[in-house]
Amino acid sequence: MSLRDHHNRRSFLAIAGGAAASMALIGRWAPAAESAPSDGAITAVTLIHGIPGKEEQLKQHLLSLAAPTRAEPGCITYDLYQSPDRKHEFMRFEVWRSLDDLEAHKKMPHLRASFEKRQKEGWTTEILTWARVPE
Repeated sequence: MSLRDHHNRRSFLAIAGGAAASMALIGRWAPAAESAPSDGAITAVTLIHGIPGKEEQLKQHLLSLAAPTRAEPGCITYDLYQSPDRKHEFMRFEVWRSLDDLEAHKKMPHLRASFEKRQKEGWTTEILTWARVPE
């Protein structure tokens, strides 16, 4: 990884982390009280790095995962974001009822097929998991 790539990755991670923190602070992802996450809830910030000039194909693929994933048990939030400056960079912000629910999600056929497609297309994915700190 070149110094420039490392800098770009760090910048993207900083922006994505800031976006996730901002959403949590303003309650963007907070569900209604009847479905509020328990202390075992897990947040996953998934960074997807596409190929410049081919962002539309990646975006459509990622959007196709939303409906089946939101229907999974334990899925509280599953939203896609795109960098306004680096159109081939995406962030998925997810909140799951538990780590077990997130792990089950990773084994679902639609997600396994997605990971295979990402590898074939040269898209890379980083998953960062976070546990909410109780107040």
